[in-house]
Amino acid sequence: EGLPTMAVPYWMGRLIVKSHPEVRGLDAEGWLEMLPMDIGRYADILLNIILGILIFYFPGGYTWTLFLGMAASHVWIYLFDYYKVLRQIPAVSYVEIDCEWWCQVLLAPIVSIIPACIMFKTNCEPGCHCYKGPTLIAACTLAAVVHTIFHVCFLKFVLPFCAVRSRDNAKLEGITYKDCATFLPATWFNTNPVHCLRSKYVYEHNPPCDFYRCGREEFMRANPAIGCFLSHEIDTLVSVRSSCMGNS
Repeated sequence: EGLPTMAVPYWMGRLIVKSHPEVRGLDAEGWLEMLPMDIGRYADILLNIILGILIFYFPGGYTWTLFLGMAASHVWIYLFDYYKVLRQIPAVSYVEIDCEWWCQVLLAPIVSIIPACIMFKTNCEPGCHCYKGPTLIAACTLAAVVHTIFHVCFLKFVLPFCAVRSRDNAKLEGITYKDCATFLPATWFNTNPVHCLRSKYVYEHNPPCDFYRCGREEFMRANPAIGCFLSHEIDTLVSVRSSCMGNS
């Protein structure tokens, strides 16, 4: 996976930038930077769960071998994503829970294969049911449908009671905009290009409000008079961030 998603795009971007002198500045950075992180890992996890469950439908001689291979693959994916997230991708932004919710819903019919498999593997075993032909298929299907219904109902009606419904706003008292803007580079001001242009050319602030671009935070300058408080001092960042996160 690292070859088509990281190495090949980088090599192609290098060739384009080297062979086209007109590509420069932000356009050149766009060709060389990593592709944004997506949520395709959800599909990978669901597919691996399906494969892991389907293994039990087959004779058990290779079960441990298959699961050990799958475990090794997951270790590789974890290390790959760890490096990719921390060293390559420019940013990750997950702003809603909708994708997580629907992936949990999709997990219901996938996990329902387990009771269907139990119904199939225990058929005609001592002390168990013994169905033949369409009756066995109907019994396996019924087990899967019943599980799916209970799974979705649990997600819909039971799980919300286990979630944190609200945050204690009293813990946030004393935290000001300045405290947050000291370690959070993106603010209402520097993400507005019109405001940044007005700061530089109309109000002639010195330094002006620098426009925020992901990955170029080290070039942003502080100017407390106009609401730009971003600090590049490690001690200040650690103290302010720990204070704000501790209260929240």
